[in-house]
Order: sequence, then structure tokens, then C-alpha cells
Amino acid sequence: MAINTVPNIHNLVICANIFVRKDGKYLLLRRSPQKKYAPNVIHPIGGKVDANEDPYIAAQRELLEEAGIKVVNMRLEAVIMGIKPVKDENENWLIFHFSGDYDSGELTTTEEGKFIYLSPEEISNQDLLPSVRQVIEHILNPKDGTVFATFEYDGDKKVVEETKKINLCVV
Repeated sequence: MAINTVPNIHNLVICANIFVRKDGKYLLLRRSPQKKYAPNVIHPIGGKVDANEDPYIAAQRELLEEAGIKVVNMRLEAVIMGIKPVKDENENWLIFHFSGDYDSGELTTTEEGKFIYLSPEEISNQDLLPSVRQVIEHILNPKDGTVFATFEYDGDKKVVEETKKINLCVV
């Protein structure tokens, strides 16, 4: 961009999610059937990043608010750009996926859905958001670095394959 020009600004929703490891399994959330977007889908715990909050802190906050627990050894696993993933909404989503090891706290209940523990193999066979489905093998592999991915969606919440970009930063 040339100096003193107006930047191309777009509407962006920022989210931070976390895959919590405990005893060889991951604590995840089966989203409530009452959720407007992605009901009953298996998803990491998390949510939207608040104004002036960084994604790392947001993931910790969301985990404590929704599940009542804390983690250690947090690691950034994936950064996903969703191009208009919600039909009839003109927003892109930037999603930070972290992992962490359970540290403390007692699991609570939440109106967001039900918590479940799944092995990596079980996670791969679940109903996941299309963007997570595309990179789950990297998120669950501790030898892989951070995944950066961009997915454009059609009107039926499916990834447009021709627009898919996945890049892996090695550890």
C-alpha cells in the first residue's frame, strides 16, 4: 500500500478457543442444540475476543468462564481466517486455536452445551466445524507447528475447495 492511503478495512470477528488436554484425552464442548450457529457440533471451549483483549488472554478467560478450569503450557495451534462463514452476514472470522494441559479447577456446567472428553481418534470422527475439520490432524499433533489457514465458504457452510490455503509453521 502506498504511503498515506486509506487501508482496506473489513468487518472481522475474532475468536479464541482452547483444546484442553487431560489424561490422554481432550476436553471439548458439544454445542447446545439451541445454538443459532453450529448446534450439536463438537468444538473447543472458547468464544469471542473482547475489545482490547489479546487472544491468549481471551482463551484463558473463556475457559474459566465456561468451564471453571485453568490450563498450563498453552500453545498456539492454529490461526484460521474464515471468509464469510455465516450466511447473510458480511463478516470474516479470525479464529485462534490454542491447546493447553489441565491445571486446576472443577468442571462446571454451561448453557453453551455439554463438556465431553474425547481421544484424538474420537475427535477426528466427530461432527466438527468445516474449518476445524480441515486442520484437526495438525492441531492434535504435538510435533506440528502452528497452522495458518484460510477458508472461503459457500452459502451452505461448506468450504470452497479452490480457495483453501493451509500453511504450517514448523516447530
